[in-house]
Amino acid sequence: MFTALLSTFLIGLFFSPHLSNSKLGIHLIGRYTDGAKKIISSGPRVIKALDPQASGDMRKAIRDYKTSYPKGVVVMRVWERTPEVHYSLEDDPIMCADDFWRRVLEPAVNALSPEERKMIDYLEGPNEGETTPTWNSVETARWFGRFWERLALHISRAGFRPCIGSIAVGNPPGTLEELRAKLEAFLPALKAAKQYKGAWSYHSYSLAYSTDPEVEKWYSLRYRLFYDFLKEKHPDLANLPMILTEGGIDKAGNPQTDGWQARGDERKFQEWLKWFDKELRKDKYIIGVTLFQIGNPEGWSSFDLEPVALWLAKYLQENK
Repeated sequence: MFTALLSTFLIGLFFSPHLSNSKLGIHLIGRYTDGAKKIISSGPRVIKALDPQASGDMRKAIRDYKTSYPKGVVVMRVWERTPEVHYSLEDDPIMCADDFWRRVLEPAVNALSPEERKMIDYLEGPNEGETTPTWNSVETARWFGRFWERLALHISRAGFRPCIGSIAVGNPPGTLEELRAKLEAFLPALKAAKQYKGAWSYHSYSLAYSTDPEVEKWYSLRYRLFYDFLKEKHPDLANLPMILTEGGIDKAGNPQTDGWQARGDERKFQEWLKWFDKELRKDKYIIGVTLFQIGNPEGWSSFDLEPVALWLAKYLQENK
């Protein structure tokens, strides 16, 4: 009896079942590292896993997270391994969405067990325009909106919430007027996201460790320009949730030279993350950010979160 009481006391002392009030989370790739386990145990509000259907480690991370924090949010992304999955403006966006669902997403979610599928809250689609037209023009934005309107339907019918867009940092590009015109063209996708209780996604990076909101509104905080547009032109969509499904420090995407490690140190990154979290908490429509990345230091050495994992776990705990 005494042993059981002591065990319960120790669990309560070192582990809180409540999600953190911080909006910092993690993007897991490949391995479920010691650092990732510490962060998961600290209750981030949102995590993202790449290809859990192909990785026992990713499935274990999701199980650990949802077992401890049933109300936490899990985003699943599937890597488009098939080289032929690539679409152009001349292709029909509806047929392309059907094809992407059939060849990329449907096999991945079907590879999960029914119990594992229940642990996935949001399902992403194509990443950053790597396989589809996106933001080069109003015409491509309109194509992308029709594509996502259809793909969101497939995702919803499969029992998931769509997380649409996966918009790369600095996009949609152009002047404020051009940005707004492209968002207007993308509107069918936003309406579908709302209809299916989904969210949309932006990749929220600072290029230069800036903590000036007037600078960062074009980069890590660019999403605020999106919501200014919605509040003015489409107030019915102004409360659509957003998940920042990548985030951190990135100059131009080079895995070895452009991440936080290559251009700063742990202290500098930690201070920027605290500033960033403070800004995100001001925006109720932001569910959180999944910082890129943990689990694949070989592929993304300058972005690897393992060196700051203990600090991040402690920060999440302290903000409960």
